[in-house]
Amino acid sequence: MNDFKESGAEARRLLTLALAVAAIVLVLHFTPLRQWIDDLQALKQHIRDYGWAAYIVFAAGSIAAIALGVPRLALCALAGAVFGFVAGALIALFSSLTGSWAAFLFARWSGRTWAESRLAGANDTLRKVLATPTITTIFVARQLPVPGVLINVMLGVLPTSQRTFLIGTGVGYLPSTAIVALAGSSLGKESLAVAMAQISLAMVGLAVFTLLLVWLHGRVLGKP
Repeated sequence: MNDFKESGAEARRLLTLALAVAAIVLVLHFTPLRQWIDDLQALKQHIRDYGWAAYIVFAAGSIAAIALGVPRLALCALAGAVFGFVAGALIALFSSLTGSWAAFLFARWSGRTWAESRLAGANDTLRKVLATPTITTIFVARQLPVPGVLINVMLGVLPTSQRTFLIGTGVGYLPSTAIVALAGSSLGKESLAVAMAQISLAMVGLAVFTLLLVWLHGRVLGKP
């Protein structure tokens, strides 16, 4: 039963974030804080003026932060708000994958002592899921309510091929990255209808994602 409950923990966290964004959007549109929307639009235009340099700087900062263990969902929401849904989701996914890979390589090549100290906090469900690392089990692990850096270092000290790590992590990050970037991009919309439509679409995606998680979690852990 605890394993089943854990399968929806990431979905609940995403739902909380989406609802928080919806609340912020409503506050921005119906209070004097509406000026913030204009300020964000001006900031986005200023960032666009820098061209590719803006993407490179954001990605570099995000990669370093994620490698060090900073929660990536906040960065995904920020990427969506600043760069829009499509560009924000792509840069957030690239940064999340690259930052996680950096932590994975560090744990494998030169940080085993550091990695083992991190693994002391691994819960039983995570250990069970990653007993035999595959693309599917890594996908499921990425949805568990544990710090991403913990999964990175565990996979680094386990016999996990880099190809399996990259594919499993990339596919595992894709749903939550898209959902959060879509919700985050609504923050800068001048139209309340468009903003709420984006948040609603994000919640529909979240519902589908939750059903997939429950099904996969049951298959991987042998639970009904």
